[in-house]
Amino acid sequence: MVPVRPQPAPMTARPMCSPPWKSTNVLRRSTLSAYPDPVQSLRQSLRITAVNRRSPRRGSPRMRFERLDLNLLTALDALLETRSVSAAARRLHLSQPGVTAALRRLREFFGDELLVQSGRQMILTPRAEELAAPVRRVLLQIRAEVLTPAQFDPPTAQRSFAVVASDYAYTILFAGVMAEVARLAPGITFEILEPGTAVVEALERAEIDLLFSIAADRTTSQPSRELFRDDDVVIAWREAGYERMDRNAFVNAGHVVACFGPDRRPTLSDITLARDLPERRIEVVVPAFASLAQAVVGTQRLAVMHRLYAEHFAAAYPIAIYSSPVPLPEVIETVHW
Repeated sequence: MVPVRPQPAPMTARPMCSPPWKSTNVLRRSTLSAYPDPVQSLRQSLRITAVNRRSPRRGSPRMRFERLDLNLLTALDALLETRSVSAAARRLHLSQPGVTAALRRLREFFGDELLVQSGRQMILTPRAEELAAPVRRVLLQIRAEVLTPAQFDPPTAQRSFAVVASDYAYTILFAGVMAEVARLAPGITFEILEPGTAVVEALERAEIDLLFSIAADRTTSQPSRELFRDDDVVIAWREAGYERMDRNAFVNAGHVVACFGPDRRPTLSDITLARDLPERRIEVVVPAFASLAQAVVGTQRLAVMHRLYAEHFAAAYPIAIYSSPVPLPEVIETVHW
């Protein structure tokens, strides 16, 4: 029998950040084990990335064209994009005084203020508006055609990869890949970054090297590869008393959800449930998939999470796994570079 519980007043609904979902027409494979060697697929992606991309995040030799230090173009691109000295400094991994000095030199070179203060924000001058697209185009062309290494030799390679991955993608796949890379290419290092709304733009600017995401969750012109497929399930504490998980039990229970990054981005399934099941009651919000299992233990709450991750946590926590009684979107994990 499903335990009967009093119904507390519903919490105020949280705003959902819904991106423009894009359908993907690919052959179905039901689980990770059914996909032919996803680690090999990811290894190929790493090799392609290493050969075709050099991250601009590290220091580069100073180059000049006429009287312009070409390194200033990177600063100009960041300033025009963010319209903020402090935000540009964070993106470039430089100090604010350094970016302020770069802006001063850019103003001298172009004979224009480029960015001017308007109230509490900075706005672009007409000249800066004209420069934004050509500067971006030139930088992308230089990175793609001029800064491309001649070859990639794993044993001797010395470089760093910036990788955006959820804790799900990291645990299920990428942690094992890093162990293999440590053996085959000891000079390769990684910086793992959390997902956010601006990661596609960062990928297209070559500020990150690999982006792991659900296929429907990102729209980008960058190349990608499907890694594996999964499905979403419902988890609960084993002693919560759920003999079976039907729609009535699902609706009447309190729920735990995960939202990601500073913008509190929900999962595709949670966006779907907010649309199709508005009466669903959310009682706890956690910052990562990894917290869902801990949050349901000792309670009658439920959580929706990817099956492979649920099975991973079932080995460590007293949780039961149920098929979802309501339709949920398929999980198609991809890597973009």
